[in-house]
Amino acid sequence: MKRTLLISAALLLLAGGALLSFLDWAKERPTIHYLSDLRTQVISPPPPAVRHGNLLTIRPQLFPLDYQSPAHLRLVLAAALDAARDAGLLNAQTLVVLPDHIGTWLLATGEKPEFYRARDRLEVRNWLLLGNPLLAMNVLLRNLDANRLDEALLRMKAEQMATDYQALFGGLAREYGVTLQAGSILLPEPRINGDGRLHSGSGPLWNLSLVFGPDGQITGEPFLQDWPWTSVRIPTQRVTVGDQQYLVERDWLPGWPQSRVQLPNGRTSPPLFLRGRLSWPIGGVPRGVALTPAQAPQLSSLPGTHLLNQWIEP
Repeated sequence: MKRTLLISAALLLLAGGALLSFLDWAKERPTIHYLSDLRTQVISPPPPAVRHGNLLTIRPQLFPLDYQSPAHLRLVLAAALDAARDAGLLNAQTLVVLPDHIGTWLLATGEKPEFYRARDRLEVRNWLLLGNPLLAMNVLLRNLDANRLDEALLRMKAEQMATDYQALFGGLAREYGVTLQAGSILLPEPRINGDGRLHSGSGPLWNLSLVFGPDGQITGEPFLQDWPWTSVRIPTQRVTVGDQQYLVERDWLPGWPQSRVQLPNGRTSPPLFLRGRLSWPIGGVPRGVALTPAQAPQLSSLPGTHLLNQWIEP
Protein backbone atom coordinates (compact mmCIF):
# COMPACT_ATOMS: atom_id res chain seq x y z
CA MET A 1 0.00 0.00 0.00
CA LYS A 2 2.80 2.37 0.94
CA ARG A 3 4.64 1.50 -2.27
CA THR A 4 1.50 2.27 -4.30
CA LEU A 5 1.11 5.64 -2.61
CA LEU A 6 4.74 6.52 -3.30
CA ILE A 7 4.39 5.59 -6.96
CA SER A 8 1.17 7.62 -7.25
CA ALA A 9 2.81 10.63 -5.60
CA ALA A 10 5.81 10.38 -7.92
CA LEU A 11 3.54 10.22 -10.97
CA LEU A 12 1.59 13.25 -9.77
CA LEU A 13 4.82 15.17 -9.27
CA LEU A 14 5.99 14.23 -12.74
CA ALA A 15 2.64 15.23 -14.26
CA GLY A 16 2.68 18.51 -12.34
CA GLY A 17 6.23 19.23 -13.46
CA ALA A 18 5.36 18.44 -17.06
CA LEU A 19 2.32 20.73 -16.86
CA LEU A 20 4.38 23.60 -15.42
CA SER A 21 7.02 23.10 -18.11
CA PHE A 22 4.35 23.16 -20.81
CA LEU A 23 2.77 26.34 -19.42
CA ASP A 24 6.18 28.02 -19.31
CA TRP A 25 6.84 26.98 -22.92
CA ALA A 26 3.37 28.11 -24.03
CA LYS A 27 3.86 31.66 -22.74
CA GLU A 28 7.31 32.07 -24.29
CA ARG A 29 7.28 34.44 -27.28
CA PRO A 30 10.85 34.67 -28.57
CA THR A 31 11.62 37.47 -31.00
CA ILE A 32 11.83 36.36 -34.62
CA HIS A 33 14.40 38.14 -36.75
CA TYR A 34 12.55 38.97 -39.92
CA LEU A 35 13.18 41.33 -42.81
CA SER A 36 9.90 42.88 -43.98
CA ASP A 37 9.53 43.63 -47.68
CA LEU A 38 9.49 47.42 -47.60
CA ARG A 39 9.51 47.97 -51.35
CA THR A 40 6.78 50.34 -52.55
CA GLN A 41 5.65 51.02 -56.11
CA VAL A 42 4.16 54.52 -56.40
CA ILE A 43 1.80 54.98 -59.36
CA SER A 44 0.78 58.60 -59.89
CA PRO A 45 -0.02 60.86 -62.84
CA PRO A 46 1.67 64.28 -63.01
CA PRO A 47 -0.03 66.84 -60.74
CA PRO A 48 -2.52 69.14 -62.47
CA ALA A 49 -2.07 72.92 -62.37
CA VAL A 50 -5.00 73.25 -59.96
CA ARG A 51 -5.94 70.53 -57.49
CA HIS A 52 -8.06 70.13 -54.37
CA GLY A 53 -6.29 67.31 -52.60
CA ASN A 54 -5.56 63.72 -53.56
CA LEU A 55 -6.54 60.13 -52.83
CA LEU A 56 -3.94 57.48 -51.99
CA THR A 57 -5.15 53.89 -52.06
CA ILE A 58 -2.62 51.40 -50.70
CA ARG A 59 -2.46 47.69 -51.47
CA PRO A 60 0.09 46.55 -48.87
CA GLN A 61 1.99 43.32 -49.47
CA LEU A 62 1.74 41.48 -46.15
CA PHE A 63 2.89 38.12 -44.85
CA PRO A 64 2.20 36.26 -41.58
CA LEU A 65 5.27 37.58 -39.76
CA ASP A 66 4.24 41.16 -40.53
CA TYR A 67 1.61 40.59 -37.83
CA GLN A 68 3.92 39.25 -35.14
CA SER A 69 3.62 42.70 -33.59
CA PRO A 70 1.97 46.03 -34.49
CA ALA A 71 5.50 47.43 -34.88
CA HIS A 72 6.18 44.98 -37.73
CA LEU A 73 3.00 46.03 -39.53
CA ARG A 74 3.82 49.67 -38.99
CA LEU A 75 7.19 49.22 -40.75
CA VAL A 76 5.47 48.16 -43.97
CA LEU A 77 2.86 50.91 -43.89
CA ALA A 78 5.31 53.61 -42.86
CA ALA A 79 7.61 52.65 -45.76
CA ALA A 80 4.70 53.18 -48.18
CA LEU A 81 3.83 56.54 -46.62
CA ASP A 82 7.50 57.57 -46.66
CA ALA A 83 7.58 56.85 -50.39
CA ALA A 84 4.43 58.93 -50.88
CA ARG A 85 5.87 61.80 -48.87
CA ASP A 86 9.12 61.68 -50.84
CA ALA A 87 7.03 61.92 -54.03
CA GLY A 88 5.24 65.02 -52.70
CA LEU A 89 1.89 63.25 -52.33
CA LEU A 90 1.09 63.93 -48.67
CA ASN A 91 -0.56 67.04 -47.26
CA ALA A 92 -3.51 68.10 -45.11
CA GLN A 93 -5.92 67.52 -48.05
CA THR A 94 -4.75 63.92 -48.65
CA LEU A 95 -7.02 60.94 -47.96
CA VAL A 96 -5.22 57.59 -47.46
CA VAL A 97 -7.37 54.45 -47.73
CA LEU A 98 -6.33 50.95 -46.64
CA PRO A 99 -7.95 47.57 -47.49
CA ASP A 100 -10.63 45.91 -45.45
CA HIS A 101 -9.53 43.43 -42.75
CA ILE A 102 -6.02 44.81 -42.50
CA GLY A 103 -6.86 45.28 -38.82
CA THR A 104 -8.54 41.90 -38.35
CA TRP A 105 -5.23 40.10 -38.78
CA LEU A 106 -4.03 41.72 -35.54
CA LEU A 107 -5.55 38.60 -33.98
CA ALA A 108 -2.27 36.89 -35.00
CA THR A 109 -0.14 39.24 -32.88
CA GLY A 110 2.13 37.68 -30.28
CA GLU A 111 1.85 34.02 -31.25
CA LYS A 112 4.63 31.43 -31.12
CA PRO A 113 7.15 31.33 -34.02
CA GLU A 114 5.77 28.02 -35.25
CA PHE A 115 2.36 29.59 -35.81
CA TYR A 116 3.70 31.94 -38.51
CA ARG A 117 5.27 29.01 -40.36
CA ALA A 118 2.03 26.99 -40.44
CA ARG A 119 1.34 25.56 -43.90
CA ASP A 120 -2.37 24.81 -43.61
CA ARG A 121 -5.45 25.32 -41.44
CA LEU A 122 -4.77 22.21 -39.34
CA GLU A 123 -1.33 23.48 -38.35
CA VAL A 124 -2.77 26.92 -37.60
CA ARG A 125 -5.35 25.34 -35.29
CA ASN A 126 -2.80 23.13 -33.53
CA TRP A 127 -0.34 25.94 -32.83
CA LEU A 128 -3.12 28.23 -31.63
CA LEU A 129 -4.21 25.61 -29.12
CA LEU A 130 -0.69 24.77 -27.99
CA GLY A 131 0.30 28.42 -27.66
CA ASN A 132 -2.89 29.48 -25.87
CA PRO A 133 -3.77 26.98 -23.10
CA LEU A 134 -6.66 29.15 -21.81
CA LEU A 135 -8.12 29.25 -25.30
CA ALA A 136 -7.67 25.48 -25.58
CA MET A 137 -9.57 24.96 -22.32
CA ASN A 138 -12.35 27.24 -23.52
CA VAL A 139 -12.58 25.34 -26.81
CA LEU A 140 -12.75 22.00 -25.03
CA LEU A 141 -15.29 23.15 -22.43
CA ARG A 142 -17.56 24.74 -25.05
CA ASN A 143 -17.02 21.91 -27.55
CA LEU A 144 -16.20 24.37 -30.33
CA ASP A 145 -15.36 22.88 -33.71
CA ALA A 146 -12.39 23.91 -35.87
CA ASN A 147 -14.49 26.44 -37.77
CA ARG A 148 -15.14 28.37 -34.54
CA LEU A 149 -11.58 28.31 -33.24
CA ASP A 150 -10.55 31.46 -35.09
CA GLU A 151 -13.56 33.33 -33.67
CA ALA A 152 -12.72 32.13 -30.15
CA LEU A 153 -9.17 33.43 -30.57
CA LEU A 154 -10.46 36.76 -31.89
CA ARG A 155 -12.77 37.18 -28.92
CA MET A 156 -9.96 36.31 -26.52
CA LYS A 157 -7.72 38.99 -28.07
CA ALA A 158 -10.38 41.54 -29.04
CA GLU A 159 -9.64 44.24 -26.45
CA GLN A 160 -5.92 44.27 -27.27
CA MET A 161 -6.74 44.23 -30.99
CA ALA A 162 -8.93 47.32 -30.55
CA THR A 163 -6.15 49.12 -28.67
CA ASP A 164 -3.52 48.18 -31.27
CA TYR A 165 -5.78 49.19 -34.20
CA GLN A 166 -6.38 52.67 -32.80
CA ALA A 167 -2.78 53.22 -31.69
CA LEU A 168 -1.28 52.04 -34.98
CA PHE A 169 -3.53 53.78 -37.50
CA GLY A 170 -4.23 56.87 -35.41
CA GLY A 171 -0.48 57.21 -34.90
CA LEU A 172 0.22 56.96 -38.64
CA ALA A 173 -2.41 59.61 -39.44
CA ARG A 174 -0.89 61.98 -36.88
CA GLU A 175 2.71 61.32 -37.88
CA TYR A 176 2.10 61.94 -41.59
CA GLY A 177 -0.51 64.67 -41.16
CA VAL A 178 -3.19 63.01 -43.32
CA THR A 179 -6.74 61.72 -43.04
CA LEU A 180 -6.51 57.91 -42.89
CA GLN A 181 -9.35 55.47 -43.53
CA ALA A 182 -7.88 52.55 -41.63
CA GLY A 183 -9.36 49.60 -43.51
CA SER A 184 -11.44 47.48 -41.15
CA ILE A 185 -11.24 45.17 -38.15
CA LEU A 186 -13.60 42.49 -36.85
CA LEU A 187 -14.52 43.02 -33.20
CA PRO A 188 -17.28 41.77 -30.91
CA GLU A 189 -19.73 44.57 -30.12
CA PRO A 190 -17.25 47.44 -30.69
CA ARG A 191 -17.90 50.82 -29.07
CA ILE A 192 -16.17 54.18 -28.71
CA ASN A 193 -16.26 55.51 -25.18
CA GLY A 194 -16.64 59.14 -24.19
CA ASP A 195 -12.85 59.48 -24.02
CA GLY A 196 -12.62 58.65 -27.73
CA ARG A 197 -11.11 55.21 -27.13
CA LEU A 198 -12.16 52.10 -29.05
CA HIS A 199 -13.19 49.09 -26.97
CA SER A 200 -14.72 45.68 -27.62
CA GLY A 201 -17.60 43.93 -25.92
CA SER A 202 -18.92 40.38 -25.74
CA GLY A 203 -21.79 40.53 -28.25
CA PRO A 204 -21.96 39.66 -31.95
CA LEU A 205 -19.10 40.36 -34.34
CA TRP A 206 -19.09 43.52 -36.43
CA ASN A 207 -16.81 44.65 -39.23
CA LEU A 208 -15.70 48.11 -38.06
CA SER A 209 -13.89 50.81 -40.00
CA LEU A 210 -12.64 54.06 -38.48
CA VAL A 211 -11.26 57.25 -40.01
CA PHE A 212 -8.47 59.13 -38.25
CA GLY A 213 -7.79 62.80 -38.83
CA PRO A 214 -4.37 64.49 -39.09
CA ASP A 215 -4.44 64.91 -35.29
CA GLY A 216 -4.68 61.13 -34.86
CA GLN A 217 -8.21 61.31 -33.42
CA ILE A 218 -11.29 59.47 -34.71
CA THR A 219 -13.26 61.65 -37.10
CA GLY A 220 -16.68 61.09 -38.65
CA GLU A 221 -19.06 58.24 -37.93
CA PRO A 222 -17.72 54.67 -37.55
CA PHE A 223 -18.66 52.24 -40.32
CA LEU A 224 -20.32 49.07 -38.99
CA GLN A 225 -21.29 45.98 -40.98
CA ASP A 226 -23.00 42.96 -39.44
CA TRP A 227 -20.90 39.79 -39.50
CA PRO A 228 -21.20 37.32 -41.09
CA TRP A 229 -22.56 39.62 -43.73
CA THR A 230 -26.18 39.29 -44.82
CA SER A 231 -25.70 40.58 -48.37
CA VAL A 232 -22.95 40.79 -50.98
CA ARG A 233 -23.28 44.55 -51.35
CA ILE A 234 -22.59 46.61 -48.26
CA PRO A 235 -23.63 50.19 -47.35
CA THR A 236 -21.18 52.95 -48.24
CA GLN A 237 -18.94 54.82 -45.80
CA ARG A 238 -18.74 58.59 -46.11
CA VAL A 239 -15.36 60.26 -45.51
CA THR A 240 -14.87 64.04 -45.37
CA VAL A 241 -11.51 65.72 -45.96
CA GLY A 242 -11.75 69.51 -45.82
CA ASP A 243 -14.58 70.41 -48.18
CA GLN A 244 -14.25 67.18 -50.20
CA GLN A 245 -16.60 64.20 -49.81
CA TYR A 246 -15.57 60.60 -50.58
CA LEU A 247 -17.63 57.40 -50.54
CA VAL A 248 -16.09 54.01 -49.76
CA GLU A 249 -17.97 51.08 -51.33
CA ARG A 250 -17.38 47.45 -50.34
CA ASP A 251 -18.35 44.13 -51.87
CA TRP A 252 -17.40 40.44 -52.15
CA LEU A 253 -18.53 39.99 -55.76
CA PRO A 254 -15.19 38.73 -57.14
CA GLY A 255 -14.85 36.15 -54.35
CA TRP A 256 -12.71 38.25 -52.01
CA PRO A 257 -13.31 41.42 -49.98
CA GLN A 258 -12.57 44.58 -51.89
CA SER A 259 -13.43 48.27 -51.68
CA ARG A 260 -13.58 51.19 -54.09
CA VAL A 261 -13.54 54.90 -53.39
CA GLN A 262 -15.80 57.35 -55.20
CA LEU A 263 -13.90 60.61 -55.66
CA PRO A 264 -15.56 64.05 -55.42
CA ASN A 265 -15.02 64.57 -59.16
CA GLY A 266 -17.12 61.53 -60.04
CA ARG A 267 -14.31 59.09 -60.74
CA THR A 268 -13.85 55.79 -58.92
CA SER A 269 -10.62 54.30 -57.65
CA PRO A 270 -9.39 50.85 -58.74
CA PRO A 271 -10.45 48.04 -56.37
CA LEU A 272 -8.54 47.88 -53.11
CA PHE A 273 -7.54 44.64 -51.37
CA LEU A 274 -4.71 43.03 -49.42
CA ARG A 275 -1.69 41.63 -51.25
CA GLY A 276 0.80 39.02 -50.09
CA ARG A 277 -0.03 35.80 -48.25
CA LEU A 278 -2.43 35.73 -45.32
CA SER A 279 -4.14 32.37 -45.34
CA TRP A 280 -5.53 32.21 -41.81
CA PRO A 281 -9.32 31.87 -41.63
CA ILE A 282 -11.63 34.51 -40.16
CA GLY A 283 -14.91 33.58 -38.50
CA GLY A 284 -17.79 33.88 -40.94
CA VAL A 285 -15.71 33.83 -44.12
CA PRO A 286 -16.59 30.91 -46.41
CA ARG A 287 -13.83 28.32 -46.53
CA GLY A 288 -11.84 28.59 -49.72
CA VAL A 289 -12.23 32.37 -49.96
CA ALA A 290 -8.82 34.01 -50.33
CA LEU A 291 -8.47 37.28 -48.46
CA THR A 292 -5.22 38.04 -50.32
CA PRO A 293 -6.27 36.91 -53.82
CA ALA A 294 -3.45 36.00 -56.17
CA GLN A 295 -5.77 36.10 -59.18
CA ALA A 296 -6.93 39.69 -58.67
CA PRO A 297 -5.88 42.30 -61.28
CA GLN A 298 -2.79 44.10 -60.02
CA LEU A 299 -1.63 47.68 -60.51
CA SER A 300 1.90 46.51 -61.25
CA SER A 301 3.81 43.28 -61.82
CA LEU A 302 6.55 44.49 -59.46
CA PRO A 303 6.76 43.08 -55.91
CA GLY A 304 6.09 45.04 -52.75
CA THR A 305 3.31 47.40 -51.74
CA HIS A 306 1.41 49.14 -54.54
CA LEU A 307 0.32 52.73 -53.96
CA LEU A 308 -1.98 54.55 -56.40
CA ASN A 309 -2.39 58.32 -56.27
CA GLN A 310 -5.32 60.16 -57.85
CA TRP A 311 -5.54 63.96 -57.92
CA ILE A 312 -8.78 65.79 -57.14
CA GLU A 313 -9.18 68.40 -59.87
CA PRO A 314 -11.79 71.18 -59.93
